[in-house]
Amino acid sequence: MAIATMTTPLPISLFPFLLLIPAFCFTICHANSDLLCIQSEGEALLKFKNHIIDPSNRLSSWVEGGDYCKWIGVVCHNSTGQVHQLHLAAPLSPYERSKLRGKINPSLLDLKHLSSLDLSYNDFSSIHIPIFLGMLG
Repeated sequence: MAIATMTTPLPISLFPFLLLIPAFCFTICHANSDLLCIQSEGEALLKFKNHIIDPSNRLSSWVEGGDYCKWIGVVCHNSTGQVHQLHLAAPLSPYERSKLRGKINPSLLDLKHLSSLDLSYNDFSSIHIPIFLGMLG
């Protein structure tokens, strides 16, 4: 005499719980990616921004407490979160409004892994090239 075994399907009430597992994992992973942000590098970028005149508000994404790796013009290493490049070239436009001006703050020296700084087509003609730029990288 064969005993019939019957598998019971998961109760329907567990289905919503199973949908929460991927959402929970995503939240944990996203929270851990924020650990990659190095506070001193974000502060250095904000100090740099504070000395820049930005008439077209190109650096509007650069806000305190934000993930600086997602800021416009900032390129970070995927696994370390360290700033590797700053792409802040002005768009090729006849309008002066889109050009950054001001002072280049030495806070950029705090970006220890910065290998590329592009400020081309902006209007820094009224300042001397800071000596510390030769110490970057």
